[in-house]
Amino acid sequence: MQGFLKSLHRTYSTWQQHSQSSLAKELSQLSILGRIDEAIRILRQIPNLNSYQLDSDSYLPLIRSCIKFKAFGKGREIHEHIIKNGVQPNLVLQNNIVMMYSKSGESELAQKVFDEMCERNLFSWTAIIGVYSNNGDLAKAVDFYEKMILEGIKADNFLYPIVLKSCAGMKNLRSGRRVHADIITSGFQWDLFIMNSLVDMYAKCGSLWDAERVFYECDVKDIFTWTTMLVGYVQFGCGQEALELFKEMMRSEVKPQSATFSAIFPLFSGSCCLDMAKQIHGLAIAYGCGYDKYCGTSLIDMYANCGGLGYGRLIFDRVRGRDVVSWNIMIKGYFQLGFVDEAMELFEGMLMNGIIPNKITFEYITPLYLQSRSVLDLIQHLEYVGLASSIVSANLLDHVCEHIDDIKQANELHRYLNKKGYMSDNSVVAALIRMYSKCSDTEAAQEVFNSLNAKDLDCWNAIIECHAYNRHTNKALELFHSMRKAGIKPNILSWNTVIAGFVDIGDFNSALQMYSDMIWTNQNPNLRSFDIIIPLIQYNTCSMTGKELHCTFLRNEGEMSKFVCTAFINMYGNCGDVAYAVNLFESMDSKDMVSWNTIISVLAKNKFVNEASKTFYEMKKAGVAGNIITWTTMVSGYAHNGLVDESLNHFRKLQLEGLRPNSITIASILPACAQSATLSHGKSIHGYTVRNGLDDEDLMVTNALVDMYFKCGCLKYAEQLFSRLPQRDVVSWNTMIQGFAVYGNAKAALALFDQMLCAGEIPDSVTFIGVLSACSHAGLVSEGWKQFNSMESKYGIIPSGKHYSCMVDILGRGGQFKDVRDFIVQMPLQPTASLWGALLSACKTHGNVEMAEYAANCLIELQPDNPGNYVVLSNIYAKAGRWNDVDRVRKLMTARGVKKSPGGSWIEIGNNIYTFAVDNLPKQEMEEVYTSLLDLAAIMVEEGYVPDVNTISFEDMEEG
Repeated sequence: MQGFLKSLHRTYSTWQQHSQSSLAKELSQLSILGRIDEAIRILRQIPNLNSYQLDSDSYLPLIRSCIKFKAFGKGREIHEHIIKNGVQPNLVLQNNIVMMYSKSGESELAQKVFDEMCERNLFSWTAIIGVYSNNGDLAKAVDFYEKMILEGIKADNFLYPIVLKSCAGMKNLRSGRRVHADIITSGFQWDLFIMNSLVDMYAKCGSLWDAERVFYECDVKDIFTWTTMLVGYVQFGCGQEALELFKEMMRSEVKPQSATFSAIFPLFSGSCCLDMAKQIHGLAIAYGCGYDKYCGTSLIDMYANCGGLGYGRLIFDRVRGRDVVSWNIMIKGYFQLGFVDEAMELFEGMLMNGIIPNKITFEYITPLYLQSRSVLDLIQHLEYVGLASSIVSANLLDHVCEHIDDIKQANELHRYLNKKGYMSDNSVVAALIRMYSKCSDTEAAQEVFNSLNAKDLDCWNAIIECHAYNRHTNKALELFHSMRKAGIKPNILSWNTVIAGFVDIGDFNSALQMYSDMIWTNQNPNLRSFDIIIPLIQYNTCSMTGKELHCTFLRNEGEMSKFVCTAFINMYGNCGDVAYAVNLFESMDSKDMVSWNTIISVLAKNKFVNEASKTFYEMKKAGVAGNIITWTTMVSGYAHNGLVDESLNHFRKLQLEGLRPNSITIASILPACAQSATLSHGKSIHGYTVRNGLDDEDLMVTNALVDMYFKCGCLKYAEQLFSRLPQRDVVSWNTMIQGFAVYGNAKAALALFDQMLCAGEIPDSVTFIGVLSACSHAGLVSEGWKQFNSMESKYGIIPSGKHYSCMVDILGRGGQFKDVRDFIVQMPLQPTASLWGALLSACKTHGNVEMAEYAANCLIELQPDNPGNYVVLSNIYAKAGRWNDVDRVRKLMTARGVKKSPGGSWIEIGNNIYTFAVDNLPKQEMEEVYTSLLDLAAIMVEEGYVPDVNTISFEDMEEG
């Protein structure tokens, strides 16, 4: 005890002898000498700091010394000492603290100090920008630069290169150009280091033209200027330009160095470049760059790729200071040529020379072992040289597991790791789960996961990914919720995995719900999230959801590339928000062929055909020549909007433009022929498909041809085409069944349905519309009930409104109106206009006025502007002799401004189509037409035909 008291007394006496200036001086001296531990010990032992009044100048040398000697842990302790003792740091001290945290990579602490600063100068901003640039958070580095500019602080020749490097790393050309403008405004074009950074930024951002412009603007060029431009040319595959620039450099006063040769060597890596590779090798030796580590490694890679691996080995044996990169390139050369023994021998030599293999090494070695030996042979070899634990400790197990796709080898590795006691390690378990996932053994993966007591986030993510990857997405979702219940907060990878799982199985609704939940929990999406949801954007048809997705992209700085913008344009088109689609299209800085095609398609399918046509010609004016997709879009747009002549006209024009219609073009134009019943055009297009082999190579074309012939009334041609089909899909069968059903040949339609089932083709919902229509035309009520009931029970198809309409038609035609009423009351869907129309038609056939009134009232409520509904009802009243009701319906039509469309027909003679309308008969041929009609009537009378006056409507009599 007495000894301790004497020591305490001596320490106290020592501190009494120190004045404020002497303590600060002593701390400064210790800092200069790098004796930071002693300085910290003094600070810890001071009994009363207040009596010494240490200030910012006292601490500054200590912080600077920590930066100089990279003693960041001690620097953090000194910072804590400053805070604890209430010292108010001045701007210089704060800047140095930020710089210290910048060097140590502790961005959060640097940000905290930066935020606490009352004033900031250029050094402050340079320090915080450097923090994020060094940590790889390049977007924040550029963001802080922009904030600095807004505060009126200009960058200097030290900061500009840091910001340009960040722009280059992000490939953010727009920000890079903005910084370039600031450089010009600040007058820093004289700084060669900045100019070199500009060349590098433009090259890495993909703007080679800008890089060349800056390069030739440099009055003085050093080796870095030339080398940076060379690297840009080589990376963009501009080999000729790179060689010319290299020759130009050789003629200048700047002489090539090791980095220059390393940049140019890839140009000679082709299979026919061995002689040229030898020449450039000789030049490198002449400049003393042949066998240093960097140039030598590039030479080995060049020879390995151009067929001179033997020369590469000679260089490898002479290279000074070979590192793991040199060994990897030589192993890769043997690996690519299939020299397994040589690669293995080199790997053994690498281990014997004390070079620790990395992931790249195992990328080549692991497949070699798995081809000729086993994964256990690799581990045993590593054990022999004392590196077996490196697979786990260096996190290389994941990489090894990636190459294992044989379940036997997977089990062997599992047993080895279990035997060695690694199965309590979360990273090992996660790697094994991913390995079993690749082998599609989800049960083994789940067992490995369950064997671990304390599971971390990586382990949970691995098992969730395992089930999602193997399309067990509901199980993945269940595990996701279990993870949250276990207190593990999901990260962006967790969310992305489940969302991607739902996208992969086509469950877009669940994927959208999951994405919404992620945003709701304040989890910001990353670039991978945006990649995943691209299919959701294209699938979505809900305007509100689409706008939310769009806002998410903008809020989280998602890259609105041309591809993404085009996806959103297409989405807005699917949602019917054409104005949004057009605005987004017009806001695009640059538009490519896909963008133009998409906006034309959006306009056409939303019935803005004239606007689509105008956009089509604007596209031409913009210098973008339409391709076959553009023309097909126009052909299809006109066809689907009933403009048959325009559709056929554009089909002819695209061929005059030298474009060859493809199967999609043909399938788009054939419906136009079917709509107008222009058989000659249809036959011409059929001939084109035969001459160009499109009928054989694409089933879609043949199906469209069959449909066209049916709709043009040529059943014989349709049957012939169908019978010659070497293979048929469900669309082929559906087209035939519906074709026969429309023409009332129910027997043939139902026979085809039986053939379809015998051929093993599974029917879909469209198939049953054709089958039920056939039953309706044939009056097969029992068969209709049988097929309708089999849809869900046998084939899992839930009947839609169209199927219910068909059943109403079947029952109505059969006169079973009580069953119809019960059927409508019991159906789970809201009755559609087509259903009430089918019932009204049946009432007309059977003269059921009461049911007709009920059906017509419902139908008119749904379609108040459709004149056909009023006409059918008035005809039913006329047939029943209820003339007052006929008059009432006519007055109702007049009051509502509904007019009956005049009847019309057309006939094709030669290549001309003649149209006839009730109120617009051709004047010249009128007498001839009436004469022919009278002749036909006379022949009918002679043949004994009696007219059915019941089918004549009241309106027909009035018009006559």
